[in-house]
Amino acid sequence: MKKAAYVVLCPVIFVLSMAAAQQKFPASCPSGKTAHFPSKKAALIDKKCGLNGAPAPDQPAEGPQNQAKNNFCTDSATPQSIQLATIASLQGDAEAQESALHFKPGEPPADRAFLKTLGEGNLVVFEGYVFEARQECKETVNCGATVPNKNASHDIHIALLDAPRTTHAADPAPDRDKEECTGFVAEMIPHHRPAEWTSCNVEAVAEKGLKVRVTGQQFFDASHLTCKAGVPVGSNPKRVSLWEIHPIYSFEVCPSGDCASGGWQPLEQYAAGKTTCAEVKCD
Repeated sequence: MKKAAYVVLCPVIFVLSMAAAQQKFPASCPSGKTAHFPSKKAALIDKKCGLNGAPAPDQPAEGPQNQAKNNFCTDSATPQSIQLATIASLQGDAEAQESALHFKPGEPPADRAFLKTLGEGNLVVFEGYVFEARQECKETVNCGATVPNKNASHDIHIALLDAPRTTHAADPAPDRDKEECTGFVAEMIPHHRPAEWTSCNVEAVAEKGLKVRVTGQQFFDASHLTCKAGVPVGSNPKRVSLWEIHPIYSFEVCPSGDCASGGWQPLEQYAAGKTTCAEVKCD
């Protein structure tokens, strides 16, 4: 009898431990407010990958950073307008704190308290333009290779600028890199992502030079390095600051003008029905 009971209980314990490890995305935040999901409809990845992702065994600090990347809960009631100049300035503040606390550049800190003091977790909104949108591949935040290797499982990396881009695909790479290095990054994560939120639709907005309004969480991506003198460092994403809007809660497009008097359209409305985007080949 004892042996039979053991056989029955083991799977139960295993299932419970797996559920705890996955840390599902809660519809309600600890504050009691509703989570800022871009889409109420859960995606396939929401059933397979939780808040913590799948941190690399030799990078335990990725766990807290992944949770920060996946945060759809903020205490802010109204988004604070943020400018690119402020985002660039905050980079210096973060670097000073990293140096004082002896954190290694390019690696996430185990304790993110100093980043919260600088604004991580704030609800912010930025008005500007898209330089480029790129469909990304597997990352630990989205559970790496344990989820289907499809666009729907990965982030969409969006480079944002103050003004419409002046360089294009046909221009020399150094010129494009220099322009992208003046901007910063926002990320559409795969969790609760509307079907129209594709890199193709965001890139189409960039090609038309339309103004965008991006709302989401202020986040510091400590796993990378910024550009130096307008030149990217190695394979690091090009940007002037490691401060991002990540995850994006809403992405709006201004079909014409600057929408100072209104007229903003959610991307899912602006690109309604356009949900097809070629799958990016990932290793």
